[in-house]
Amino acid sequence: MESLDLLLGLFFSTEDNIVYEKIDLSTRLSEENIKQIKLLPMRFLGPLFMSHAYENKRKWNINFIESTLSSNQEYKIQESFIQSFLCLNSLVEVENNTTYLFAFIGSPYTEDPKLLYEKINKYIHQSIIQGRHINQKTYGVEFNYNKFISAELRRGINLIKHSLGSPRKMYWEEKKKYFSIGLIERIKNGDFVESNLYTFDTDDPLRIRFLNAIPSYYFMAILPDYFEKRIFETLKLFEKKDIYPNIRKIKLSGSNVEVLYIEEFVVENQTRKSYGLILIPTQEKLKESYEISFFKKKLRFILDEKRNFEKTIIEINSRINPFDKWSANSNEGLSKIKELLDNKN
Repeated sequence: MESLDLLLGLFFSTEDNIVYEKIDLSTRLSEENIKQIKLLPMRFLGPLFMSHAYENKRKWNINFIESTLSSNQEYKIQESFIQSFLCLNSLVEVENNTTYLFAFIGSPYTEDPKLLYEKINKYIHQSIIQGRHINQKTYGVEFNYNKFISAELRRGINLIKHSLGSPRKMYWEEKKKYFSIGLIERIKNGDFVESNLYTFDTDDPLRIRFLNAIPSYYFMAILPDYFEKRIFETLKLFEKKDIYPNIRKIKLSGSNVEVLYIEEFVVENQTRKSYGLILIPTQEKLKESYEISFFKKKLRFILDEKRNFEKTIIEINSRINPFDKWSANSNEGLSKIKELLDNKN
């Protein structure tokens, strides 16, 4: 795979949030872009340093973000062959300290995020932690940590490269049933951006019941747009201006819990409209629990205007209010989400 067809970066964050990086660079990039690329770790890792979400004491991890890439209509000739972009993050706790290993992968293939995540989480990350421990015991103060971590990240990059292009597998998790607790609507046209959240009424007992099942409504509302912007910035720095990202899936996990966000989109007359669902694995006595394919089908119905928006939301979950939207594209709107929807009282 040629370097111009692949974007790849691997970042390691220590317990003290000191970040080390290894990024594959094309020699054709400008010096200014190379300098900006060196700042990517902090842009991507910002939300990942989140150890607590407001009053929620559960530690959350953003396991992966999956994005498809579409051609930018402003460019008549598409030069980029990249069609997918993944952000993979592994979190490991050792003696009450947390380390992160984060990778971004832009590929001409539709990569298997689960396969790559497991290799990063179970092999590369564990090798760094164990190798550091052994070397520190063996060499003591003479241990060259910078040289060690640089070699480990290079080895990790090579392992990731070796794993790319593998056929995507079907996993049993895709047959799991989920329950929707909210919908995010995003509309973009040039500089115009609108983002809205639909969920339970504030006095609905389900709202309070499921607050512990997600980091917060505030965090979920900003997450898709935040990472879509980071991916778009990354593509521009690598001079991939003829493509733009579309978030398709985000997986988060905490202790014994997980959240899945899935999104579908459509572009018409230079306006991109997307709808995404916040899903949690089904629990006992939860009706209206379905497989992911059901939710994707309903989102496509809305986007293709085959079904009435309000009616389809009620079909997804009759407790979600399709008439009352919460603005998520202003500080005022986000403050209301934090104050009212994330209130446990």
